Amino acid sequence: MIVVEEFLNGLFEDLPLIDGYTTIYKWGNKQHLLRQLELFSKEARTIYPLIYQTSNSSVQGKQECETKLSLVLACQNTNVDLTNEQRWMLSYKNILYPLVENIENIFRRSGSVTWTNSYTITEFPNYGNGEENFTIDKWDAILLETTIKITNVQTCN
Repeated sequence: MIVVEEFLNGLFEDLPLIDGYTTIYKWGNKQHLLRQLELFSKEARTIYPLIYQTSNSSVQGKQECETKLSLVLACQNTNVDLTNEQRWMLSYKNILYPLVENIENIFRRSGSVTWTNSYTITEFPNYGNGEENFTIDKWDAILLETTIKITNVQTCN
């Protein structure tokens, strides 16, 4: 059996720095995400840029698995008064889209991921503004959705 979260954790450890920061990878549901944000805040540590996996199902086969990934890519941006052009330059151009490209590259180079090189992205500027969204931090975010097949992974049986 291949544990998707364990595989991605190892894979994402090799992502290059984004804007001088190491990307953090976590997974779980809404409650876990809020708890993680609170813990990092109490420790005065940054959790950004963040890859947060909300998907958790996979089809397992003999030494392979296929999974539909839902990854939230987020960076903190506390200035809610930015124009779209400013937000694009600060968050999307400098952090979030380079992170998408890094994920594409690491999937291609891993030797263990097969995918169609296609994905769906949805932008969420000013996500978590304290009113209609559930996050306690103010984010700019991208939802990246794709399906990958993981093979050639050394597992202990």
